[in-house]
Amino acid sequence: MAREIENTNIEPVSVDVTTPAFEAYAKFREDYENTASCAVRGSMSDSVTGRVGTISDAAVDKMAVVWLAEKYKNLGHDITRADIEEGATTKFDALMSESALKQFESIKHAKFNHEGGFLLIGSREKDVLTGKDIDKTLKQIENQRRGLDLVSPLFANNGELFDKLAEDHNGKWSINYWDLKDARKADDKARSKGDRLYTDEERQAIDTLYKKWGSADMRRLEHRGQGDTMGCDGILNYDTVAKGASFNSPEEIHVAANAHDGYLAETIAQKCETEEKNMNVIQEARRMTREDQEAIKESMHYTVKPGQGFDRIARSVLSSENGQKPAESSVVQFSSEIAQRNGFDRNSYDPKVRSLQPGQRVQIHDDEWKMMRHLDSTIRIQEYLDQNLNAEVLDQTLRGR
Repeated sequence: MAREIENTNIEPVSVDVTTPAFEAYAKFREDYENTASCAVRGSMSDSVTGRVGTISDAAVDKMAVVWLAEKYKNLGHDITRADIEEGATTKFDALMSESALKQFESIKHAKFNHEGGFLLIGSREKDVLTGKDIDKTLKQIENQRRGLDLVSPLFANNGELFDKLAEDHNGKWSINYWDLKDARKADDKARSKGDRLYTDEERQAIDTLYKKWGSADMRRLEHRGQGDTMGCDGILNYDTVAKGASFNSPEEIHVAANAHDGYLAETIAQKCETEEKNMNVIQEARRMTREDQEAIKESMHYTVKPGQGFDRIARSVLSSENGQKPAESSVVQFSSEIAQRNGFDRNSYDPKVRSLQPGQRVQIHDDEWKMMRHLDSTIRIQEYLDQNLNAEVLDQTLRGR
């Protein structure tokens, strides 16, 4: 996509950006447009393995700059906020528009319409993005890429090489110059005996880092200690690289370092599958809630059968609810409560009069019983949700991300 922009001959947007986020631009656009209900925003990672399940906000923001460059090419003039808002005709454009507007001020550089002659009276700032603004931002992203390219092999395969090289340096699990030197020396010794400690690809990455240590790109990604220069004791870890390469979090390094063909399609499919499962779980919880509410409402009353008085009703209900024959003392107590709830006194009630008629509905439980049953239902359904919902994906869905 960036190469297409470069070939349009519209100056000065000319930077060839090759980060995974930019290389995935067209594919991401296609996947996003074809995914009707899946939000693909927000970094979602496994804190143990570091595997990331969705594309990060930072990657989306970088793609939005390419989107602006494409828009600049098509419009042939400076871009206003209205141009960005009016360009949101599809789902993907809406996503890019949101990100572009969020970055508008950080991309824009001050420029003025001078309307007041020598004294510049009446000068006002132009609220537009020029080609130079976009070009400068693309160059900043490219500088980040150059630095990240050096350390990407450390974090590929979910940080496999980083884990091999890293040591505890003053409480930080990180890599310094001496770690690289020791790794080269140990690998050389192993190879001289027909063995090896690192694969050829890993050894090449180690050699590159070792030779580039102290370069401007590496200094951007190292932990600044004494002075401004990168000494042999400067360190690289997830936090320093994330900060130096302008990632919002260390997890986002994995998105860039582990991107591959089909990566976006796979992660979007996983996210969609998880969202669909979440929706099914929520629908089931709603069904359970409705069913419980109906059951509680139904259980509040009892339909009188032929020949039944309050004692027989109490005995029938207690047997049904407890699954066993109730004690007679319990029957008497419950019978008295049922009679009272329906305007009778069990002790003065004459069953021969048959004030209760077959088919009549009588209240058998009070509001306190109803409240306790609702509480039991809420706890049971919440346990079901806790066991079956992916809370992180649900949170992103509810926030529309």
